[in-house]
Amino acid sequence: MTRLVFSSEQLAAELDDAERFALWQELYVGTVCKFDVKRLADRPFAMRYEFAEFGAVALVRCQGTVGEFTRTRHQAASESNDSLLLNFNGNNSWSMSLPTGDYNYRPGVCSFLGGPGIMHTRHHGGTDWTGIMVPRQRLRESVPDIEDHSGAELDSSSEIVRHLCRYTTMLLKGEDDGSDSTLAAHIETTLLDLMGLAFKGRRDAADLAKMRGLRAARLQAILGEIKRGFADPAFAPAVVAGKLRCSENYVQKLLHESGATFSERVLELRLQKVRGMLASPRHDGMRIIEIAFACGFNDVSYFNRCFRRRFGDAPTQWRGERRHDPA
Repeated sequence: MTRLVFSSEQLAAELDDAERFALWQELYVGTVCKFDVKRLADRPFAMRYEFAEFGAVALVRCQGTVGEFTRTRHQAASESNDSLLLNFNGNNSWSMSLPTGDYNYRPGVCSFLGGPGIMHTRHHGGTDWTGIMVPRQRLRESVPDIEDHSGAELDSSSEIVRHLCRYTTMLLKGEDDGSDSTLAAHIETTLLDLMGLAFKGRRDAADLAKMRGLRAARLQAILGEIKRGFADPAFAPAVVAGKLRCSENYVQKLLHESGATFSERVLELRLQKVRGMLASPRHDGMRIIEIAFACGFNDVSYFNRCFRRRFGDAPTQWRGERRHDPA
């Protein structure tokens, strides 16, 4: 997997505003894609472009004070990339001109932009979007008429599109180093499945995606909520279900299918957090029981039993030996 970031914050501080824009433009256009770009004239230049690749599918986040992108006929002809782009708009409205017509998009909408052809876009208030780039042929496998959707808006309120947007955002925020090729392949399949559903492709592709893509996205959302809330002693499946607007039984079912129950996942996260705090001199001023309570435990005997069973030593022994090796 490849992760790239082109940010104006990375440029030398001694450069003035015009120099920063010129250098960023040279780096961005020369590395990422062939575009002419025009900045907003009424504010300082700032731009951040993030790119993460999972197999043949790439995720993109673009935000800053560039107001226009133009791809000329010459640039389009020299572009070897034949990927299509599904776009999740941010807080600013924008418009696009293609040879086939003009399109206007409100903040928050999901749209399909087609391939790397001639185009001109205007971003009112600055660039703010997240996108999924997919090879044309791969998307045709589930959406044979994909070219007919160029410029179209998808239903941003639909469950599929909302899950696809959430899953994309989560992956861009992740810190995976790309060393697990099996995981990258799974993510690629999930994204393709969800896009097939979003475009209402062939019935067999949609049925397959229901089993893989949507359920996987829901599971990722559940795991994200568990990671955020596990240290709360009152944390329960009902809390996750309420935040994600689904039933508690559904939460438990997906977790069970993933190989670990809600209680097992919460316990593991709490124990790992305790172990990390015990190993860190920064927490030497805290008693062990205080650390346990801070990580979500509220029963001393239960905590001690679980810790010894998981790591083979009592918490006091762990702190004394300052162990750093993984269990």
